Formats: sequence, structure tokens, C-alpha cells
Amino acid sequence: MKRLITIALSSLLAGGCTHSIHQQYISDVDAGLSQATNTRTVVMTSEQSVVLGFVFDTDYVDQAYADLKQQCPGRIGAIATQYSTSHGFMHWTNKIRMEAICTQ
Repeated sequence: MKRLITIALSSLLAGGCTHSIHQQYISDVDAGLSQATNTRTVVMTSEQSVVLGFVFDTDYVDQAYADLKQQCPGRIGAIATQYSTSHGFMHWTNKIRMEAICTQ
């Protein structure tokens, strides 16, 4: 029985991971955006790695927003932002996914 518990715990620690969505935010949609005829959807994702509590990339959200604006030569609106985390053994990855409507 002790061996079975040891094998189960070691397999969970070595290969187990979890994923969690923390927040979903959607910005306001103005009337001009909903009446535009030439629209498309733009998407950008960005990640931050954390190992043993040490953070390496602290501006990943700002970078994702800048890249999202760079994909659209016109105006962006109705931005949907999702913040999630993927956990691993002794590390985790924070993820940002931004999706917006681009009007040209």
C-alpha cells in the first residue's frame, strides 16, 4: 500500500498539471463600432513564465496590447481579455489572450 501511494504521488508531481481561467473581461462596445461595415477580428496572446516564484517577463500584458494595436491599422474596440494560468511542477505560466474588433 505504501508503494502504491508513493507511485501515485510521484506520478502526480512529475506529470500532473492544471489549467485555470482567472478572469474574462470585455470592454465597452461603442455605437460607431457596431455600425462599421469593414471589420475583422484580431487576436494576440502573450505568456509570462514563473519558476520557483521568480518572474522573468513583467510587461507581457502591455506587450500583448501593443501587438494587438499593431495588427490593426484602424481603430480597435470590444476588446475581450482572458487571463489564465497553466501550472506545472515547480513552475507556472500566466497567459493573456486578447481578441478585438478592428475597423478600418
